[in-house]
Amino acid sequence: MGHDHGDHADHAKRSYTAGKQLFTVANCVSCHKIGDFGKEFGPDLVKLDPKFKPSDILKEMLNPSEKINEKFQTNIFELQNGKVIQGLVVEESGDIINLVENPLISSTPISIKRNDVAERTRSKVSIMPMGLLEKLTRDEILDLVSLIASRNNKDHALFKGGHDH
Repeated sequence: MGHDHGDHADHAKRSYTAGKQLFTVANCVSCHKIGDFGKEFGPDLVKLDPKFKPSDILKEMLNPSEKINEKFQTNIFELQNGKVIQGLVVEESGDIINLVENPLISSTPISIKRNDVAERTRSKVSIMPMGLLEKLTRDEILDLVSLIASRNNKDHALFKGGHDH
């Protein structure tokens, strides 16, 4: 008799350590903090809305542009000379706007002068790329989602194996 692994997948213990490693491998770490780990270009994942369930977290990862937190919205700047620059504004003071074009490539901001800007619009597309999970296996995705769903708590029920309700 073959044993049934339909059930076993759901009760598999998720791995905190693997989740943490994947946080780096999948590049989450370039834009998100979880605890004292990572960079804060996007929302700090420990501070996610408590109502966010693992399924919600997965949805955000698969389709980052559906709901964009305004604070982390990409701005598109059309300059007087016709050049277009887009990125995440990290600081605005006086005549200078500092923005990071792509945190995955470089977290060093570039500066543009406010007077050089002809038009400024907000992008409807998240700076968080689609397809981040494409290279991961189902188990890796579940470990990563569990890490975030647990708000970086390695003692969380998700990592205990079995369900305790």
